[in-house]
Amino acid sequence: MKKIIFLILGISMVLIAKTQQLPLYSQYMFNKMLLNPGATGSEKNLPVQLAIRQQWVGFEDAPSTQVLNAQYCLEDYNMGVGAILYVDRFGPEQKLGFQLNYSYILKLGDELKLGLGLSLQGFQYRLDYTKLNVIDQSDPNIFDAKETKFVPESDFGLFLYHKNYFAGISGNQLIGLPIVVGGQEIHIAKLVRHFNFLGGYKFKLNNDFDLEPSMLIKSSFKAPHQLDFNLKTIFQNNYWLGFSYRTSNDIIAILGLNFKEFDLGFAVDFVTSDIAAYQNGSYELFITYKIPVSNKRRGKSML
Repeated sequence: MKKIIFLILGISMVLIAKTQQLPLYSQYMFNKMLLNPGATGSEKNLPVQLAIRQQWVGFEDAPSTQVLNAQYCLEDYNMGVGAILYVDRFGPEQKLGFQLNYSYILKLGDELKLGLGLSLQGFQYRLDYTKLNVIDQSDPNIFDAKETKFVPESDFGLFLYHKNYFAGISGNQLIGLPIVVGGQEIHIAKLVRHFNFLGGYKFKLNNDFDLEPSMLIKSSFKAPHQLDFNLKTIFQNNYWLGFSYRTSNDIIAILGLNFKEFDLGFAVDFVTSDIAAYQNGSYELFITYKIPVSNKRRGKSML
């Protein structure tokens, strides 16, 4: 009987795993390191960011993400380093993880650089059976159990950046191990490789306004490709307002401001798919503190 229940759990969790294995972000254009380790060290100073996302508000056990990260460019050594801590929840699943990023930075021109990045990461995967609907609700082996497993992973990325444009390609979950729980050799979730392409250009309209269109293409080859079309308007380098369209039928509004060493951003995702009637949108907030670093500490030149 227990094997049958684990088989049912396996089928249901495979369906969940294929829909959203990686944390979803709407304001990644303000921290490209979250998608591409090659972007590590591309930001000025030493930014430390806290981001919180609640997806599908009103939907029970909907995805939620909290992430704390920092990055720094060691110009004397032509490299960037970064670290990410995160908690990602979706229904009965939880991932508590860390990620260490490294990028080697090549200077291709006066303001043009290429980052070659690699991340080493790991997370504790937890499956809470108490949040699952099963056939035999009296089975204590199910309802009193929580399975945990440590999973190693790695990402790779290339990121080309200039003050006016950027482009990058990255691969996530390159190891792609299956997550086996319960000792039943049931593959509850197999990590699928994901690939991202991100690019954008900043147009200076006048002394006060900049316009930055960008696009993200996400593919896992196991599900339909996802495209994000973004448009951001920046006023006096201190305020921004933007909109995005995601081909999963999301319309996203973003706004934010810069105050001295702080950046504050907020996003609202409006869902237009069939799930819209059962939730009240998704919300994402981030705050970044850019620790000032003197030119002397950063180094004077690169290759």
